[in-house]
Amino acid sequence: MRHFFTTTSVFLLSAGMTLAQSAPVRPEQKADEEIARMVGYSMTRGGASAFLETLTDTIGGRITGSPESRATAELILKTLKEAGFDNAHFEEYELGSVWQHGAAKGEVISPVRRALYIGSYGWVPGTPGPIEVPVADFGAPGEGHVPKPEQVRGAAVIVDLRSSGVSSTYAGTRVMIARQLEQAGAAAMFIVSDKPDRMVYTSAFGFYPRGPLPILSIASEDAALLRRLLAKGPVRVLLEVQNSFGADPGRERNVIADIEGADATEMVLLTAHFDSWDPAQGANDNGAGVATVLEAARILKALKIRPKHTIRFVFFSGEEQLANGSRAYVEHHKGELDKIRAVINTDAGAQAPLGLQLNGRQDLEAATKKLLKPLAPFGADGVFMDADFDSDHESFMVVGVPAYSLRVERGDYDVRHHTIVDTFERIDPSMLGIHTAVMAVVAYQFANADERPGRRLSPVEVVELLKRTGLEPLYRLEYPDAKP
Repeated sequence: MRHFFTTTSVFLLSAGMTLAQSAPVRPEQKADEEIARMVGYSMTRGGASAFLETLTDTIGGRITGSPESRATAELILKTLKEAGFDNAHFEEYELGSVWQHGAAKGEVISPVRRALYIGSYGWVPGTPGPIEVPVADFGAPGEGHVPKPEQVRGAAVIVDLRSSGVSSTYAGTRVMIARQLEQAGAAAMFIVSDKPDRMVYTSAFGFYPRGPLPILSIASEDAALLRRLLAKGPVRVLLEVQNSFGADPGRERNVIADIEGADATEMVLLTAHFDSWDPAQGANDNGAGVATVLEAARILKALKIRPKHTIRFVFFSGEEQLANGSRAYVEHHKGELDKIRAVINTDAGAQAPLGLQLNGRQDLEAATKKLLKPLAPFGADGVFMDADFDSDHESFMVVGVPAYSLRVERGDYDVRHHTIVDTFERIDPSMLGIHTAVMAVVAYQFANADERPGRRLSPVEVVELLKRTGLEPLYRLEYPDAKP
């Protein structure tokens, strides 16, 4: 609450002082006034929170390719149209596969009977009905430590991989072990969850368009039970996982809307993905991001802001699988990538904003610091050189476009991430207002700047960036048939 009252009062006071002046308004004064109005609207309208409540309570979880995902795209489009975005539209693309998330049941049946807390990873097959199988413990992967058929054939195999990891080493190892287990004849793979209180995790990263075998998150407490039992003798479990794949590839859609600039030859993109997982409501990941970008768009429209360059709002589907929506956007718009001044993506939850992550682009630092100065009262004027492939900014990063991520305090994001507690009531409404203000101001600043923050990198420079940031192995995993 300290951020709310302090920051709002600073901006509203600034607005009052500007309005009180009778002298001709200089360009910088006009910018200050417009920024103050944007912030005031963001902090007082409550539009982001209202939209997020509608999204989470009426639609809920939004798996890519599902009816819920389609309903979300339609809700976003309807909201944009009602706000006056006559140019808002869908752009469709083809999915590699459509996956239906079925129920997952697990139970120890020998030497004791005990229910297990498990959850399926995304885009992995189910079991062929109920199966009774032995349990094997592979432990932690390591150099030269590979599954042996005589030890894992026909078994549900426990693997020590921390389930919410996103590093290239983790992701590559998870996929490699899954493939090795399938080749060795394992019946299923248990990945030990690192969530507290018997919560399980889900993800499809590395498994889309189709994983090699049933892959399950198992509560750490339940994995510990299985290991205690295994120390005393053989253990058998009953598993039934009812996942299925559609017969046809399926289609998905992104939602796009523009505020056209006086000079439409360049543009700034504000982006967020609207797909989520379905154990909960996808409130923090990434309903909050969608709500704040959407509300920023509505506020800029309501205030009749006419930027120097176009501001485009893009809502992606398919991020949770392989950044499918943003990849499709890049392919569909490849002829205009040189027109993009910057992409600013939000997908880190509604915690206190700190600034922008530059994803290794040191050449962007000086210009970005200057553009973020109006956000100093929020403490959101920082620049961070970290680089990752954690969200849709990666699709622009690998084609050389300046790609930013909104950086926030971590808070308890990792605890809630992809779990049953990613729900609306855990989101702070005042923080949604602050995020809306930050996204609106960032879009305004980048679109009105006299110069671009940096240029588009060449393919050779992209390779150098990926090597320098340690992302080249992950790039090779995600783009096995492509080169920057």
